[in-house]
Amino acid sequence: MKVIEPSLLAFNVHTLKAQLVEVKQAGAVYIHYDVMDGVFVTNKAFGPQQLLDIHQQGLLGNVHMMVQDPIKWIKDFINFPIHALTFHPEVITNRTCLEAFNLLRTKKIKCGIALKVHVDANQYQDLLKICDYVCVMSVEPGKGGQSFIPEAMSNLQKVKKIKDLYNTKLVIQLDGGVNFDVMQNTKNYVDHFVIGSFLMKQENKKNVFEFLEKLK
Repeated sequence: MKVIEPSLLAFNVHTLKAQLVEVKQAGAVYIHYDVMDGVFVTNKAFGPQQLLDIHQQGLLGNVHMMVQDPIKWIKDFINFPIHALTFHPEVITNRTCLEAFNLLRTKKIKCGIALKVHVDANQYQDLLKICDYVCVMSVEPGKGGQSFIPEAMSNLQKVKKIKDLYNTKLVIQLDGGVNFDVMQNTKNYVDHFVIGSFLMKQENKKNVFEFLEKLK
């Protein structure tokens, strides 16, 4: 099933609850929730508190951690309502990645990795065979409003091949610069489209969800 994950990074913090209601009415089931530590990327984003707002609206929070020490941050977040959590594996060993997966699964949180545009997905094939989610970045991590980087197609193709061969339940997220053209061009590789500024600028947000439905 192909879905849209509105990115909380593009929401107005002063009207966040109202905007959560708005995207839910438009068709959202999931909310993409960026966490930044100011180290792995220069910007900082949400702590765990807004996950409660997402949960209260009956929406599922999918957390994407852009942090230098995933285990530490997972321990800070793990008792909040989270549906799935991805982190960047290049900052830790594969063994530590597995520890993070196990930690998340003890709380019945789906686990996965996030891949920057120029990180080769094949390098993490062993992890992709066993995790639940992969967040394929199509912009440089750290800020919203960027344009889709075409080189991201390489990782999309690689993770789709791994999914088809070894892990058919793997959910492939595409995160960054997603608009109508990008959805059209990547529909064969993506399960969840993470959309921030493009969605939030639409006067009628339901049009974006309906566009995706027509792509099926």
